[in-house]
Amino acid sequence: MIEKRGLIVMRKLPWLLALLLIFISPLLLAADDSAIQLKDQSINLENDEQIMELKKEIEKKSELEKDMTVGSTIVFLDGREDQIRSQESNLGNLITDAILDRVEADLALINSRTISTSIDKGLISVRDVRECVPAKDEVIIKKISGSALLKSLQHAVSKYPETAGFFPQLSGGRIIFAWTSDSENEIIQVEVNSQPLNPDKFYLLATNDSLAAGGDGFEEIEKAEAVKNAGRLDQMLINYLQQQEIIEEVETGRITAVRKEGEYYYYRVQKGDYLYSIAQRFSTSIAELMKINGIKNRNLIYRGQELIIPALR
Repeated sequence: MIEKRGLIVMRKLPWLLALLLIFISPLLLAADDSAIQLKDQSINLENDEQIMELKKEIEKKSELEKDMTVGSTIVFLDGREDQIRSQESNLGNLITDAILDRVEADLALINSRTISTSIDKGLISVRDVRECVPAKDEVIIKKISGSALLKSLQHAVSKYPETAGFFPQLSGGRIIFAWTSDSENEIIQVEVNSQPLNPDKFYLLATNDSLAAGGDGFEEIEKAEAVKNAGRLDQMLINYLQQQEIIEEVETGRITAVRKEGEYYYYRVQKGDYLYSIAQRFSTSIAELMKINGIKNRNLIYRGQELIIPALR
């Protein structure tokens, strides 16, 4: 190196590259001298050609790792923007399930913008996972009061039925909220671990670092006490997929929207709904649903039909 006008100039810039490769490459072991081993050959860090060869080997291994299969799915895992930003998604549920599987928390919550693309039926590779959740998000555990959590969930559904990147995807809880065309949306019911949310109780919330820092307007989460950094979100999903091996189905029914008009709340029937499942979701009975909606045959409901929910009156 030479000194010129108070600046230090490196003659051997490849040294910087070499040092970087040493620290980031899983192929390399620490060494006390200027040579390392690659394919049984000694690589001299002062040799530019050998350094470039080392770089190519690392990049090749990285590409091979991205194509490594980590699991499979027989269902389409929906990450389409127009879907996940206004309703729960089986992919969002899967990702948050993966978080709760790896950390000790009561609830896992992410914003829908965390998800960039869907995962098709078939084999799932590391590349698929990192295209699905491309940001290098860290999962942060926070201790949050029930009242602050309620405000956060209220914010998360505030734009519905419009799409919003901060619409929630969650595991460990259930939300029922109402929307109207002329007033603010309101949370009707929240459950955490199958129990009604207690505003005076503190919960452990696992979320991505963006929300933990107050991103997307989640101010209450930002104020909550940070407990720990639990690790990379994409790696948690990879580990979960390896553990599950085959994704056959993902539990749904965690986020439910109803329309409020006058004194009534209306639920729009979704694909796969039955009166039995709707009655369970809203803690009512099939008989009550049939009576208030004038239904004669319990098996004759159709997708898109709006049903009055008596338990929410």
